Amino acid sequence: MREDAGIRDGDHPAGVSELEALYVLTDRLYRARSFEDIFEAGLDTIIRALNCDRASILLFDADGVMRFKAWRGLSEGYRTALDGHTPWRPGEQDPDPIFVSDIDETDESDAVKARIRQEGIRGLGFIPLTLRGAVIGKFMTYYGTRHAFTRHEVELAVNIARQVGFAISHQHAAEELKQSEERFRAMTELAPVMIWMSDESGACLHLNRALREAWQVAEEDVCTFDWRTTLHPDDAEAVTARMTQAVVTRSPVCIKARYRAANGDYRTFETEARPRISPAGQFLGMIGVNVDVTERDRIDAQRELMLAELNHRVKNTLSVVQALANQTFKPAEAYPALRPYRERLSNLARAHDLLVRDNWEATPLNQIIDSTVVARSGDPARFALEGPELLLPPKMALAVAMALHELHTNAVKYGALSVGEGKVSLNWSSESAPEATLCLTWREAGGPGVRAPAKRGFGTVMIESILASDMGGSVALQFPPEGVCCEIRAPLRHAT
Repeated sequence: MREDAGIRDGDHPAGVSELEALYVLTDRLYRARSFEDIFEAGLDTIIRALNCDRASILLFDADGVMRFKAWRGLSEGYRTALDGHTPWRPGEQDPDPIFVSDIDETDESDAVKARIRQEGIRGLGFIPLTLRGAVIGKFMTYYGTRHAFTRHEVELAVNIARQVGFAISHQHAAEELKQSEERFRAMTELAPVMIWMSDESGACLHLNRALREAWQVAEEDVCTFDWRTTLHPDDAEAVTARMTQAVVTRSPVCIKARYRAANGDYRTFETEARPRISPAGQFLGMIGVNVDVTERDRIDAQRELMLAELNHRVKNTLSVVQALANQTFKPAEAYPALRPYRERLSNLARAHDLLVRDNWEATPLNQIIDSTVVARSGDPARFALEGPELLLPPKMALAVAMALHELHTNAVKYGALSVGEGKVSLNWSSESAPEATLCLTWREAGGPGVRAPAKRGFGTVMIESILASDMGGSVALQFPPEGVCCEIRAPLRHAT
């Protein structure tokens, strides 16, 4: 549709004050609380100020189709037929209004012209509604007879469109904010953790349902509720001081303390809170999450007690086994195997001590090496160690400790550590493909010439038994002339 070139100069319609119309529109738009209020105010002003027979307001929907939102004096058939009709694309920048003195003088299709004439319309005005210059919709003015639009009418229509477009955009923002607040409220209310917000002084602004139920606080009493009254007397001073410091310094804080529940029992909460800062940099208060860890702490305490008892029993058992061996194999000189047996038990006890210290969770490989090999030699300079920080699960830690003990014992008796200039290099890594695998290499140098043994000793059998059978790994023990080399590979997935 082309813009009508017949716009003429002329006065505004008799009896209509432009300032009065715009003042009334501005006041009504300021008071509007919904799109319906905006549309009603806009249509009233358009019809009154432009002296048209009928008017409508249309907006682009989410699919980019121009839809009727409000109208005066238009039939349903007309709205259905002309729904989606627009001269502009969604978001088009700085569109010009279009004024048509007579629909028959346009290049519209015969079907469109016929439907408009059938509605009793001849003159039309297309005035774009924009947001920051981009078209979001339009309002229409309709005249039953040919209408030559004056310059004053054009200027007035554009001014009305600016105010209506701004009001629609403002209402869109208000609706989005309302929906965002409703989503936030629904999310916090249904969250399986306790969520709260405070103002800049630390006073409660919001407690979600889980926290209100925990403290039996009515929603209308949240703003007057003092959470500090629920603190255990032994925790109150420290917690209050830390929360006050977090508010004053506007910094995150993590606290663990006991709070009195609705039934009078104390529950342990872990609290993590962070400052709320506005886009302008203003401190608004704190937002935090409380997690009830009472049962977890009880389970952890029971687990610690059971571990302590287990550790005590294991150490006692090792001591009993040691004593039985000492009593059974007397005199010791008559039983040469008793000494290595004792050493193996001692090494097992040292490895066990490492696991106890780490609560049977994971033990650093470098600590296993230091305890099992380096510390026993008395000369760290004889060892070249290279590898990343690597944690071994309990089962693998024990297996590796026993394997290193056997290698160290053999090196002291027959290999590189049996002479002053001999040395041992230990390299380890963790490969990730095709699966997580520990790779550890023991290599001796500078010792006596090496020959492959005629038969496999107990140490070799034990290494292969523990690592190959129990751990699903492999042991490659080689005897080149320059020194023993042992390569150990074991998948970490078998180490749990």
